[in-house]
Amino acid sequence: MFKFLKKEHYLASIASGNIMDITLVPDEVFSKKILGAGFAVMPTDGNFFSPATGTVSEVSKTLHAYCITSDDGLEILVHIGLDTVKLGGKFFTPKVKTGDRIQKGAPLVIADINGIKESGYNPISMVVVTNSDKLSSCNPVETTSTKPGDKAFIYKI
Repeated sequence: MFKFLKKEHYLASIASGNIMDITLVPDEVFSKKILGAGFAVMPTDGNFFSPATGTVSEVSKTLHAYCITSDDGLEILVHIGLDTVKLGGKFFTPKVKTGDRIQKGAPLVIADINGIKESGYNPISMVVVTNSDKLSSCNPVETTSTKPGDKAFIYKI
């Protein structure tokens, strides 16, 4: 008897930089996976891209966080920086709005990384699958250097 394997999918890197295991993020909400499984990127520039194809379900009023519902049903949070909600939208130029269709690798937001750092905030950026309990398996890709579109997080539904 054959056992059918579920198709493997992936989330793409959201930026150029260094991928980190989400458990290393210096914020317990992310490192303890309270919001769900995912990965982090320490960006080397301010261009951020969609990790998946789907619909932009929310753009935060402070422009630092973006929710995407992927075509395969994942609820994905892209969060730029730690505590950057306190910037009130300063340093963020969104490229999407709530309700937009977006393709994996399409521009999501441009952030002034130097401005964020000079304001005292950590620019590490997280991608979290907030409904990761629906995944049969998930693993971040074992690499350090990344660029937009690279495989960053492999999962099965």
